[in-house]
Amino acid sequence: MRVLLGLTCAGVAVASTPPLAKEFSDWTATHGKDYSSATEHLHRFEVWSLNRAFVNAHNAEEEMGKHTFRMTLNHLGDMTHAEYRSTMLGSRFSKTSSNEAAPETAPSAAPDSWDWRPKGVVNDVKNQAQCGSCWAFSAVAAMEGAYNLKSNGTVAKDCAGNTCGPDKKPCCSFSEQELVDCVLDGKDTCNTGGAPSDGVTEIAKNMKGLFNTEEEYPYTSGSGSSPGKCLAKTTAVQTGLTGFTTTTSGDEAALKIAAYEQPVLSIGIDASVQSFQFYSSGVYVEPNCKNGPDDLDHGVAIVGYGTMTGPAPGPSPGPSPGPSPGPGPTPGPADCVTNQGKDACAKESGCQWCTNWAFCSNSGCGGQPAVADSNGLDYWIVRNSWGETYGMNGYILMARNKDNQCGVATNAIYANIGAVDSLLTVVV
Repeated sequence: MRVLLGLTCAGVAVASTPPLAKEFSDWTATHGKDYSSATEHLHRFEVWSLNRAFVNAHNAEEEMGKHTFRMTLNHLGDMTHAEYRSTMLGSRFSKTSSNEAAPETAPSAAPDSWDWRPKGVVNDVKNQAQCGSCWAFSAVAAMEGAYNLKSNGTVAKDCAGNTCGPDKKPCCSFSEQELVDCVLDGKDTCNTGGAPSDGVTEIAKNMKGLFNTEEEYPYTSGSGSSPGKCLAKTTAVQTGLTGFTTTTSGDEAALKIAAYEQPVLSIGIDASVQSFQFYSSGVYVEPNCKNGPDDLDHGVAIVGYGTMTGPAPGPSPGPSPGPSPGPGPTPGPADCVTNQGKDACAKESGCQWCTNWAFCSNSGCGGQPAVADSNGLDYWIVRNSWGETYGMNGYILMARNKDNQCGVATNAIYANIGAVDSLLTVVV
């Protein structure tokens, strides 16, 4: 209350818009924001107000059919765009990992849609917080997927108690902090970023396949700094990781095959456009995205793909990635998708929690979104590392087959286990 009083006295803008100040107060409480002074509080209020206007303007245009996705004022709402880019992004991707010539594998048929999350190999979404360690989370996601698929529920004792998917299959969750501290002797700090391929190489080559679990080596860099001192133990899980494979740069058809055959793909994307900061739902079609090797600034992971077709009732119903499991209930409120979590969804009349896809829908778990392109939109199911408050419970549906938009196929790798003899990359 003292801070709010100080703001009322210090800022005419706040005094003249008490409803907006109350909204900001509610937002800070929801996201656990605590500012050090009244001056900082006022500054963050001003930043938040500008971001709020940006989000509202976009959503108004989305309701008129001008966009294929919605935005929300999420936990990043008090960051300027410059702060967002310097704090949350910053990966660097090695050009050699995507350009090396190697024999191609025989093509295989892949279904029209696929999702690894219900298969029990993908962990819950994690949170890098205020550190540019997205590259480590991206690399770990790929290694976890490879190991968990190979183990098929029979995991090392170090992983006891950790489960994946709706069936709670035993799986392993590995340490991002180990990569932050140990890759290149800790030179990839929160401020410099790193390359996911270096993370896989650290475990496959330097650790001979040994990898500490999240519990053994917990993440500590969320406040924005990393110690740079490697504390990896050799009593870790023997994963059998031997290296990584890269798909043909820019080839989304090859990426689709890899996304079907491999559980998780580590990819680099251009996440610098402000709309990415506040993505909430729908298929992310952003013409301002770039896709060159030097444009990639964020490491994420692909866990599947699909297609959305046709409009549904309401201005902005929640999307349902993957094949339809059958008819849903009568459409409910248009804002179901804004309910973060199962409990909040259950409290909203007309909304249904879709367990396999972990989102709240107003059109049933087989419903489709209202989109600007009624002929359908192909998407990649992309796992971010900004916690479950971002996007669709931590996920974003990124445009697929739109000229490699945002660089989704520019530099994609997956982890190898077992048969590969060297750490040279192989092109699919």
